[in-house]
Amino acid sequence: MTSTRGERRRAGRLLAPALAVAAAAAATAAQAAGAGAASADGRAPRDLTPPYHYASLHPETAWAGANVLPLEFGHAGADMPAELTVDVSGIEGVADITGGADGCRPAEPEFSCTMRLTDDWARQELVLKPAAGARAGDSGVLRYSLDADGLPAVRGRVTVVAGRPELRVNTGGRVGTKAVGESFGTPVLIRNEGDVPAHGVDLVLDSDGTMDLGGRHSNCRYAAGGSAMRCLFADVEIDPGETFRVAPDPRMEPRLRALDARLSYGAWAFHTGFRRGLPPGGTTPGKGAPLDLVVDPGGGAGAEFAETFDPADLAVPVRNGADTEAVGDTVRGAVGTDHRISVGFRNNGPAEPDTARTRAVFTVPPGAKVVDAPYDPELDEEMLPQDCAKKDGGRTYVCTGYGRVGEEVLFDFTLRIVDKDNRPGSVAASTVLLDSEGDARVRDPEPANDRASVGMDVPGAPSASGTGVAPAVWGTGASVASAAAAVLVVRVRRRRNGD
Repeated sequence: MTSTRGERRRAGRLLAPALAVAAAAAATAAQAAGAGAASADGRAPRDLTPPYHYASLHPETAWAGANVLPLEFGHAGADMPAELTVDVSGIEGVADITGGADGCRPAEPEFSCTMRLTDDWARQELVLKPAAGARAGDSGVLRYSLDADGLPAVRGRVTVVAGRPELRVNTGGRVGTKAVGESFGTPVLIRNEGDVPAHGVDLVLDSDGTMDLGGRHSNCRYAAGGSAMRCLFADVEIDPGETFRVAPDPRMEPRLRALDARLSYGAWAFHTGFRRGLPPGGTTPGKGAPLDLVVDPGGGAGAEFAETFDPADLAVPVRNGADTEAVGDTVRGAVGTDHRISVGFRNNGPAEPDTARTRAVFTVPPGAKVVDAPYDPELDEEMLPQDCAKKDGGRTYVCTGYGRVGEEVLFDFTLRIVDKDNRPGSVAASTVLLDSEGDARVRDPEPANDRASVGMDVPGAPSASGTGVAPAVWGTGASVASAAAAVLVVRVRRRRNGD
């Protein structure tokens, strides 16, 4: 291999300002411009390759894609073959190319890969490992060219750095109960546990629609009506071992429908290959004072930090309630006839618990029996519990579901009238938080509607009064509820009010 060690730099010298400049460019002009010097000819493929790649010095513990360098190109024309030529002589002593995707056989000092330009996007992946003797901060330049018949050639380069910045945020835990609309702040700390500096930081906070994030900072963009934000700090450099903090502390307010609000937040260094995006639906820029990242005076003392680059979660219990209204039905017919009924519950709000489930306990009328209950074969295939579980020999069914504010969740049963008995059955509904200790019930501001009748109208039967057999309490079928808590997608027929 031809040595070009003159291109190598230590991170503390020429590499640091170069990375900072590139980070600022990425923040303002978007990384889509690519690192390569693409031709001004509009027919040429667009180079979308990141300008820097960090090669982990610890591949045995790095995340799966840490040492995969993607060479990416945008293409607006017809599908066609292309040849990618890669010159690795500039990364001697920094990293070695050990593999590639189909059509690519790495060699030294130069090799070619066959690839296909498709209408939109093309990618070739190169697998790197640190070179023997490489030290944190060593860097070199990998050059490449893309050639396709009838199109202008694309020339590009990637600076490969030995070592990676590994940013970790402080773990969130849980705060005290907040009122709807109560503003509060929470500290966000960022520590670099990698072996090279982080040049530029990408910060994302997302409350999943449960809280409004305050400040409207000018270096942030907001999504989902202001419940999520992404902030870029292009000129921030965090050295290995350093801890920074977001200043001022991010502030938030629980929304009207929040009950078990949660803030997810994470930070990632520019050009490290991963970050978390914002929810779909477009973003708007903030216009207030910029958010800042400053050195934490205490160095993060006393704080616990996440063990991976994944976001941390902060649980925010909210002083709120949800009116869970039971929904009953009526069976009309003669003895021996079958009738389909729908029973369940309706969430009248104001809260819309994200980590809660509502149980509808259906007690069958004495003069009827269930001949067909809700059943989903896919749940059996996935070894998950059914939405409705039979109890007490079929006299009671415990059904579990989730309903948004204003939504009815109904479970369909077929009942057969077996006796001239007009005593009704019942439905009892209540909601619990699944992640709370002891399955704490959600406060219900209208407890009078937590129970509904399942009436019977059988010709020739004596008249009945009251609401029939007492419904099973929440504790009935606790094991079923515990298993159902793991089912995040409720497969039941849902009907909105007025449909």
